[in-house]
Amino acid sequence: MKFSKKEIEELILKFYPYLEDREIDEFLSLTEYSIVKNKKIIFKKGRFDKYVFIVLKGAARVYQTNNNGVEINNHLRSDGYLFGEPAVFTDEIQKMNIQALCETHILKFSIDELEKLGFKNPKIMVFYLNLLKEIIKTFSYRINSFVALTPKERYLSLIEMDPLYLKSTFDKHIASFIGITPVTLIRIKKSIREDIK
Repeated sequence: MKFSKKEIEELILKFYPYLEDREIDEFLSLTEYSIVKNKKIIFKKGRFDKYVFIVLKGAARVYQTNNNGVEINNHLRSDGYLFGEPAVFTDEIQKMNIQALCETHILKFSIDELEKLGFKNPKIMVFYLNLLKEIIKTFSYRINSFVALTPKERYLSLIEMDPLYLKSTFDKHIASFIGITPVTLIRIKKSIREDIK
């Protein structure tokens, strides 16, 4: 079911409570709301545009295909998070696809347009900078998890960080995201159940 403008405003306020009505209105003036069906591609690789989106409800993944035709998940996102390919901050071609993992409600916008608006409105600039900080935090977490954690610890950390992944994402995507096979994920889940007993 499609969200009303009021429902979208309420979600933005929930995700970013420091925004005031004026800033929410200004931000929404840059966005395009849409509902993407399960497994549909939101953004295709090969683009040079500067579009990103916020997940209002649902989940998505960014992935690339290796030389053997295997899809590798680079990232997963759920409600309230900004999503796009890092190449939007460069002039390079975007090499990854972004796909909905269930019915996903998104607000698409140009990151460049948000930055321009931020130079006119300091509160929008704070919003923009907070989005960038969250991206840095996420990439830092991702790098650290692969350097310092075992596969089981990566899985447990993912659950702790965002339990919505488990509700909205297939095991094969979670396994790829944390750098293991689906069979290894099954073993990890089994060992966790045994640890609980």
